[in-house]
Amino acid sequence: MFIPWVFTFGAELEGLSNSEFLEDPTKLSNALRSIHNYFQADGIVCYGDVSLLAEVLGSRLPSQNSSPESELLKKLTEDFEEHLEKLPQVSLIAVALEVTKRLNILLPETLFLSVIPGPVTLACRLTGQTVGGVCADSKLLGTASKAVLVMTKALGDAGIDLLIVHEDALPPLNKAENSQVDISKILRRSYTPIWNTAKFYELSPMLMLKEWLPENEEILHKLVKDIVYPANKLPTNQSHAKSLAVSIPTALLEKSPEEIHEFLDIHGVSSLIADSKLFLLTTDSEIPPDIHKEHMIRGIKVLRDVLKKSP
Repeated sequence: MFIPWVFTFGAELEGLSNSEFLEDPTKLSNALRSIHNYFQADGIVCYGDVSLLAEVLGSRLPSQNSSPESELLKKLTEDFEEHLEKLPQVSLIAVALEVTKRLNILLPETLFLSVIPGPVTLACRLTGQTVGGVCADSKLLGTASKAVLVMTKALGDAGIDLLIVHEDALPPLNKAENSQVDISKILRRSYTPIWNTAKFYELSPMLMLKEWLPENEEILHKLVKDIVYPANKLPTNQSHAKSLAVSIPTALLEKSPEEIHEFLDIHGVSSLIADSKLFLLTTDSEIPPDIHKEHMIRGIKVLRDVLKKSP
């Protein structure tokens, strides 16, 4: 199935500001329905702003002359748990959940995909720490994981079908000989409750990474079952999976049909499609508002047609 990561682009299509798009459940649900009718993809991204959760929890990008990390860390450790209980009622989150419920009624045969930040990414955005620093701090990562877990439960209750947990990056997961920190164990404690909760709601949870380290692949498979692979980093050994989730560069949508077909052929995506081993095809990032619209529409049609011709 093909579900491009189209979300806030709906504001552009509907001539809305981002605030109008995200704050009004009627306008948001109408925009997402328009996207679905317009592109005729196999599903809808009903929640796809990976920065929203951190913003709701009080994060702002630090300016050059400020250091909000200590203040945010204090907030996390003192009243984070209490704040999390109310998270589904916070305005922007409540709107996203309401929209998902409405779309389930309006489009009962449609698949609904949500993209949420992974705990490492959320912790980084809340505190300003590096990926390595976050992964070495099990307490911080644990509190961020609880926020992601609350969102997973709320989205499951709202009726989504597919869940992508999106991390900007992870550090090398092979434990160095002189290291006292086993990052893979810390991540396992972080990811396992999220994945178990997703499965309880009969979702299909997948881990997606903005920055892919090939040396992490083997360990990642021990941490989570399903991964969204970059199209140019498909695993050489595919025997462990009946089907794969794959992401293509968002910029590929602006290329000519010939270039799109060539990319799919060179990187083995065409073979996955021909062998019926492609579970999900999506874009590796959210489609930006400044993308060339006509080219993007053409690119989505090319990809949709490719999948329609599959066995």
